[in-house]
Amino acid sequence: MTDDVTNQPPPLTGGNAWRGDPLLIQLAERFSDPVRRELDGLGRFVLTQEAQELARLANVETPKLRTHDRQGRRIDVVEFHPAYHALMRRSVANGLHSSVWENGDTEIGRRHQVRAARFYLTAELETGHLCPITMTNASLAALMASPKLFREWAPRVTTRKYDQSQKPPVEKTGLTLGMGMTEKQGGTDVRANV
Repeated sequence: MTDDVTNQPPPLTGGNAWRGDPLLIQLAERFSDPVRRELDGLGRFVLTQEAQELARLANVETPKLRTHDRQGRRIDVVEFHPAYHALMRRSVANGLHSSVWENGDTEIGRRHQVRAARFYLTAELETGHLCPITMTNASLAALMASPKLFREWAPRVTTRKYDQSQKPPVEKTGLTLGMGMTEKQGGTDVRANV
């Protein structure tokens, strides 16, 4: 029968990416119990069929630019598939975008290592949404160069609420930030640096 596929591995679902990674478990031995429990839950999630389907949809349903509304008014909105927003919502709720800047007790002295473990597990699922997550994390360090800007914007960035709305940034309950940086000779067109 030609419909049988025998040269491909079975889908990676139903396991636990955390429990299946002895090196990661060893590296996290000094993490607090609540953090290790959280990593166990994240490891279980990334190998669920639901998570795998979200990742698939987030990659095949690319963002679409909508330049005008139904009445012909200019709006310039980029629409993302709900699967992308679901991944972003979960990563923000897990603190991937800002946990190194938080003051919680469970990660004291290990904030970067804990974020790296979360990031590593999440990257096993889907990496595209991790770009804005990473830029948001880095943006807080850039904002610190201006104490006034940091005081104004950090609370909106460090919240673990993801706001996918098209509201102005000052009206949103949570923000992700992006940075445009490249070599001086390239300007903002990164392709010009090639």
